[in-house]
Amino acid sequence: MFEVFTNSIVFPKNLINYHNKKGGFVFLYILFLVVLMSLGTIVFFISHKPQAINEENTGCTIVDNYLVCAGDAYDVNNRFDMYDFDIHFLSDTDDIGSVANRDVFTIILQGSYLTVFVGDSEVNSLNFLQTYDIDSLEEVTSILKSSVITAGIFIGLISNSFIIVFIILISTIPFMRFRQLISYKKIFKMLTFAATPMAFLFAIYNLVNFDTIIFFILMLFAYRSVFVLQREIQFRVINRSSSGSNTYGKDDANDNKEDSSQTEDDEESDSENDDQEK
Repeated sequence: MFEVFTNSIVFPKNLINYHNKKGGFVFLYILFLVVLMSLGTIVFFISHKPQAINEENTGCTIVDNYLVCAGDAYDVNNRFDMYDFDIHFLSDTDDIGSVANRDVFTIILQGSYLTVFVGDSEVNSLNFLQTYDIDSLEEVTSILKSSVITAGIFIGLISNSFIIVFIILISTIPFMRFRQLISYKKIFKMLTFAATPMAFLFAIYNLVNFDTIIFFILMLFAYRSVFVLQREIQFRVINRSSSGSNTYGKDDANDNKEDSSQTEDDEESDSENDDQEK
C-alpha cells in the first residue's frame, strides 16, 4: 500500500502496473483515503475542549430526572458550545421560539426532553433525562460529548466516502475510450490509486483550512496523476496498435514473397516442358 501511495504522488505513470490488484485491496485503499481525508475532523474532536457546563454557569439543576432552571445565572439566551453545536438549557415555562440567535446546529434541553434542531427544523426529540436516568449536568455533558464525537466522525467518514468515490467516477469519463482494450474494473482500480493526491490535498485543507481559491488551484496540480496515467495508457495503446500493424505488414510481405516464388517456379516448370517437347 505504501508503494502505491508513493507512486501515485511521485511516479503516477507506474500506476498502470497495479491494474490487477485484488478488489479487497482496492476497497481497503479507498477506506485509507477516506480516513486520510477525515483527519481534520478527527484532530478537531481530539484537540477541541468543550465549554464547561455546570449548575453555576447555567443556573439549572436536575431533580428527579427533570431540568429545573431557577438559579441566578439562568438566562433563556445562555448558549454553550460543544463541537460546533450550541446547547441551550430552558425552563419548562419558557418557549423554544424565545431563544434568540440560534446557530445552525442547536441542542435544547427542556424539562426531561432533548431536542435537536438544524436551522429552524426539528430533527429529533426524545425523553433524554428519564431514558438514561440522568441526575446531574455532568452526566448530560458526558453523554452529549460522546454522542456528538461519534456522530461527527461517522458523518465525516460517510461524506468523505461519497466525495472520493465521486471523484473517481468522474475521473473515469475520459478513460471510457479505452474500454475496448481495458475493462472498466481495471480503469476504476487505477483511478482509485490516482486519486491519492486529491485525498491528500483534502486532508491538508481540512487541517489547515486555507483559502478556497488556493484549494481549487492546488486541485489542478493534484489531478496531475490522472492526466499522467491517461497519457501512459494512450502511449501503450498506440504502441500496441503500431506493433499490430507492423506484424500485419510483415505477414503480407511474406505472402507476396511466397506468391512471387511460386510464380517463378511455375514459369521455370513451363520452360522445362517446352524444351522437352522440342
